[in-house]
Amino acid sequence: MQLKRYTIASFILMMLVGIAVYTIDNGSIAFDLLGMHFPNLPVAFWVVVPLAIMYIASILHMGVYALVGNFKLRRLNKDHEKMIDALRDSLLGIGERNYVYKSEAYKLMGKLVDNSLILPYETLRSIGNEKIDEALELMRDVKEKKKIDIKKFHLPSTTSIAIQNNLNRLERGEMDADSILSRPESYGEIVCAKAYESYVKTASVGSIMKFKHLFTKASLVDFVQRINAAENGIQISNEELATLFGTLKLTSTDWIDLSEAMSKNMLPEQRIRLFEMLSEHNDEAMEGYLYTLYDLQMIDTANEILNNTANSDYQIFKAYRDLKRANKHYDIAIFLRPNC
Repeated sequence: MQLKRYTIASFILMMLVGIAVYTIDNGSIAFDLLGMHFPNLPVAFWVVVPLAIMYIASILHMGVYALVGNFKLRRLNKDHEKMIDALRDSLLGIGERNYVYKSEAYKLMGKLVDNSLILPYETLRSIGNEKIDEALELMRDVKEKKKIDIKKFHLPSTTSIAIQNNLNRLERGEMDADSILSRPESYGEIVCAKAYESYVKTASVGSIMKFKHLFTKASLVDFVQRINAAENGIQISNEELATLFGTLKLTSTDWIDLSEAMSKNMLPEQRIRLFEMLSEHNDEAMEGYLYTLYDLQMIDTANEILNNTANSDYQIFKAYRDLKRANKHYDIAIFLRPNC
C-alpha cells in the first residue's frame, strides 16, 4: 500500500473512531500513568491517541523495512551490473577476473562465470543488453576480419580476440613487423612470432638475430634459403648457423628440411662443411648430412659413413645406397619425400 493512501486511510479511521466515541460519550477524563499526570481531556481524544501511536509505529516499521529492502535492491542491482561485466569479459576471453558479489543469489553464478570462457553459437546475434551485444558484435567482426576499433574494450594483448585482431591488421598491412617486434609486450608472443615469419625473409642478419628467440622451424627454413640468394641474400658463417640451430630442438626430419632449403642458394662446399660439423656433435643431424651428400652426389663419402654404422641404422639411406650400386638411379628426395 502506498504511504499517502495509508496515511489518508489512517486519519479517516481515527476521525471516525473519535466521532463515534464522542457521540456515545462526550465526557472528559484525567488520569495518572507511570507517575505522569495526564490532563482532563475528552474521552474521544484518549481513544484516538492509541490509534495515532499505532499509526506512527507502523510508519516507522514500514520505513525501516523499506530502507532494508532498498539496500538489498541496491546490492542486487550492483551485483547484476558486475555479472554483466563478468559475462562480457568471459565472452571476450579476459583471463584475470575476480568480481566480488554481495548477494547470495549471485555468488554461485559469479564464481562459475569468473572461471569460464563463453563461446556462444554463431546464431546468437544479441540479447538486448548493450555491453553483451557489443561483445558479440566484436567477436563476429574479428572473426570476419573486419577493420574495427578495439581500443575501447581495453583488452589485454593475451586474449584470443586481441591476438586475432592484430593478426588481421598484420595481414591487411596496417602494421609492419618492425613496429610489432619493437614492442613485444604490446602484441604478445603469437603475433610477434607471426610477424617474425615475414621479418626473416627480408631483414638483415643482425636485425634478425636480435629476436632469434622467436625462431620457429618454418621461419628457420625461410632464413637459410636466403643464404647467398640473389634477392634479399645474406651471408652467415657456419659457426653462427650452428649456434642458431642450437636454440631449437630439431629432429632428423627437420635437418633434412634445412638441408633441402639450403640447397636453393648455399654454396655446396659450405653446406657440406656445415653438416659435417653439426653431425659431429648431434646424432639427429647425421641424416641431414647423409641427405646432403647424396643430394650433391658425394656418393663415396656417404657410402663410407654408412659402412661404419650398425645394420639397423639409417635403413632408408642404405636402401638408396644399394639401389645405386645396382645402377638404379633415383633422386634421394623420393625416399624421404613421398610426394616428390
